[in-house]
Amino acid sequence: MDLTRRHFLQRSGLALAVFGAGDLVLSPIVQRYQSALAEPTRRKLALLIGINQYRQAPLYGCGTDVELQRELLIHRFGFQRGDILTLIDQQATREAITTAFVEHLIGQARADDVVVFHFSGYGGQVALGATPDAVQKSLVTIDEPLTEGAMPIVNDLLAETLLLLLRSLPTNQVTTILDTSYAPRTQPLQGNLRLRSRPGLTGAQPSDAELAFQDSLLSQMNLDRPRLAVQRRSGQMPGVVLTAASTDQWAAEARWDGFSAGLFTYALTQQLWQATPTTALRMTVRRATEQMGQLAKRVQQPHISGLMSKERPLTPYHLPTVPVGGADGVIVRFEESGKAVRLWLGGLSAAVLEQYEANSLLALVDESGAQRDRLLQIVSREGLLAKAKLAPASVENSPLIETAPVLHVGQFVREQVRVLPRTVGLTIALDSNLARIERVDAISAISALPHVSATIAGEQAADYLFSKTHAVQPTQIAALPAVALPNLLSNKAAVSQSSYALFSPGRTAIPNTAGEGGEAVKVAVKRLVPKLQTLLAAKLLNLTVNETASQLAVRATLVVLAPEARRLMQQTSAIAQLAPLSPTRSTVLPLETDQLVSLSIGSQIQYQLENQSEQAVHFLLLHLDSNGDLVSLDLPLAHAVSPALSQAPTADETSEGTIMPDRDSNTIDSHETLTLPQASTSFQWLVSGPTGLATTYLLCSRAPFEQTMALLDTTRSSNTPSLKTLAKPLEVVQALLQDLHQAGDHLEPTVGNPSDSFVLNMNVWACLRFVYQVV
Repeated sequence: MDLTRRHFLQRSGLALAVFGAGDLVLSPIVQRYQSALAEPTRRKLALLIGINQYRQAPLYGCGTDVELQRELLIHRFGFQRGDILTLIDQQATREAITTAFVEHLIGQARADDVVVFHFSGYGGQVALGATPDAVQKSLVTIDEPLTEGAMPIVNDLLAETLLLLLRSLPTNQVTTILDTSYAPRTQPLQGNLRLRSRPGLTGAQPSDAELAFQDSLLSQMNLDRPRLAVQRRSGQMPGVVLTAASTDQWAAEARWDGFSAGLFTYALTQQLWQATPTTALRMTVRRATEQMGQLAKRVQQPHISGLMSKERPLTPYHLPTVPVGGADGVIVRFEESGKAVRLWLGGLSAAVLEQYEANSLLALVDESGAQRDRLLQIVSREGLLAKAKLAPASVENSPLIETAPVLHVGQFVREQVRVLPRTVGLTIALDSNLARIERVDAISAISALPHVSATIAGEQAADYLFSKTHAVQPTQIAALPAVALPNLLSNKAAVSQSSYALFSPGRTAIPNTAGEGGEAVKVAVKRLVPKLQTLLAAKLLNLTVNETASQLAVRATLVVLAPEARRLMQQTSAIAQLAPLSPTRSTVLPLETDQLVSLSIGSQIQYQLENQSEQAVHFLLLHLDSNGDLVSLDLPLAHAVSPALSQAPTADETSEGTIMPDRDSNTIDSHETLTLPQASTSFQWLVSGPTGLATTYLLCSRAPFEQTMALLDTTRSSNTPSLKTLAKPLEVVQALLQDLHQAGDHLEPTVGNPSDSFVLNMNVWACLRFVYQVV
């Protein structure tokens, strides 16, 4: 039955979440792109559900997840506001969810229409019988359990019901996003992350209403329960299903500056803001996983499934993005009688957004993806929203300043100048397994350290976790599955042998931070000072990553030479994405995968760096290894320039090149390709242990890294490259930021030279980041 939107609202009592009356409609430019993306009759429908206000244990980021998805769907995928239905908190009963699905999605969709279903909230497990096969996953609605006791009856939405609803859609162009998890848990927090598995309820039984609704769907589809169970267990979900974590993992949400959100939803939507029309979904999910790894490490790994998940090419939401290059945000409304605009900055990384300061400049992006002359200047920011005004003439210094641009809601913006504080610090969360006196001592000791502060786990955003550990080697701790770690850390028999260590926010051990058993808290904090400096250096280094906005045309590829030669990953600056590959350059790209790239210990690797700009570029390679040490690749005073490679490289091929002894070894000429390190040298870059995440940063600049190189050159070899562990990593990265700051001094636009900020111009530098798993 084809129900109108008004009829649906009258029957269900639900409300579409739309902006206030002062908001404007989508721009004509975006609407024209919607027409170009699909046939005029192709509709895009979405049902977005976010539940925070659970009575027993509330969540905090599910409403934000809905906002993240809604803004993305409207502005990047051309959804109409009226075709997006949101159910938040008390609206999201089981009956309301099923009614909305039937009437808003099934009742309105037609063949080849696009459908998105998103759920953020608790997941659970419900038993339909006594055997393990009878236990199935469920989405926990806002409804309270109907009965208490050993076998409570819950009003959950069963996994099999969701399967039947998806199968009832007249289109297979459906994407289901489930930012939830089902593995049982006893504590609300995993380190500083809040888990999205239902707390403390076992033996739950489904409600009669849920089973009756399921029976009606089975009858309509001529299915019985045994066949339905087979389809569920074999993963025969229609369309594409994106789950925040694997079956035996927990999904989590985190706090950031001014908001909370699901790790997966935030990372996924942020990556999709940066996607181009040809970006594959698996590549997007892999990059989201890399981003999540900074907080969750191996605790949470997203997964792609569904009957259409094997298709190639597989685009996000079965749609290309509105065909502009990556965007960092969008104008969502006007303020102050049109003198200011409110920006949604969903495309900025969480690390950068947290430090984003007033006076940062963003360029307006036109319908072709090109940046316009006029700039917006940040006035203030709260969470993901920022207030901005047109930059004054003194900032832009543009002859076109007299021509006021026509701003419109839906217009994209992209970073032009990033203003960051010079006094960035680390926040350390104190784990819940610490006794009160231990927390008091830790706060006292940490507060005495420069640029480091302490907080209680779960109360605010934090970079790392200070926790108690026991007579177990750190590598053993890191190897434990997430679900086993709380049992280890709560082992009271081992308390007398406890020491202290640093962990990621998701409670993955930081290597080489555990002390000897029985140490005092203040002794442990003093012992950890050098590691804290390295971790702060890594945090600062992540603030330089800008491949999605950089106007310096460079491209880099990670290559493994042994045991088998192949290209693994490629990162490209924003401007280089628009440039064609050189005629002799390989067009064979790395294989499409949604999983983190894995490299075995002992693998030999190289990086190929290509300068596509019209001038020479200076570069640095810094690497945060899986042991938690920051190292630099030091090159001899002359380096070899490799010819472009047309196929998968071999050690013989990469040994070719021309030695240029009179040049700066950290400079690459225009349209030159450089291999780091050269295979012809006596040095080989072999992946070292332990297992864990490793990150490489390739930094390129139009100006020399004078202060940075002054610190690195003290032990530099004249004829052999090497990987050198930095003795003072924080000083090196601070010098790097100062070099980038000074490189933009004489370039337009400028916001002056404030003494308390780094002002980084996107025309000056590019930082390409590679993240891989050491196995």
